[in-house]
Amino acid sequence: MTVNVDQARPAGPPRYLYPSFIASLALNLLFIGLFATAVWHHHEEDKTRNRGFLGFVSQLPPDTQAEIRQQVLEKRAAMKGLRENIRKTWVDANAMLTEEPFDKAKFLAALMQLRTAEDAFKGAIYNAVADTAVQLTPDQRKLLQEWREKRHAFMLNRHGPPDGDKPK
Repeated sequence: MTVNVDQARPAGPPRYLYPSFIASLALNLLFIGLFATAVWHHHEEDKTRNRGFLGFVSQLPPDTQAEIRQQVLEKRAAMKGLRENIRKTWVDANAMLTEEPFDKAKFLAALMQLRTAEDAFKGAIYNAVADTAVQLTPDQRKLLQEWREKRHAFMLNRHGPPDGDKPK
């Protein structure tokens, strides 16, 4: 029995390519693993970083830091209901935009209710800041002032660049 071999058709890929394919796959998996690890650690870092007012508290001396941090956390927990009220009120007001027929007076009343909820929340925040400021030394209040100026720089700047950057 004879087998006809088609001489025009080339043979399969060389045998040395298989180890290089395996090495390439291993290298790709290594980079994917490194990328996933970096993303995971960055995500965990975000959870531990102090945000908001706790960012300022972390600048205080260690002897006063623990007490003030605890007070801020307690006040933050007390404001949780206010924050949830804002979310619920906002969702309710936003849902009115698609109701037919659209009732402007009802929508405006919902927006005013949202503003009242936001004002209550901001008032609680301002009280917490004032309660903390009362416990600070003059130097620590200077730190608080600088922190607030940095954090809310957009409020201090009028519409456009600072005076030094205005075109002549």
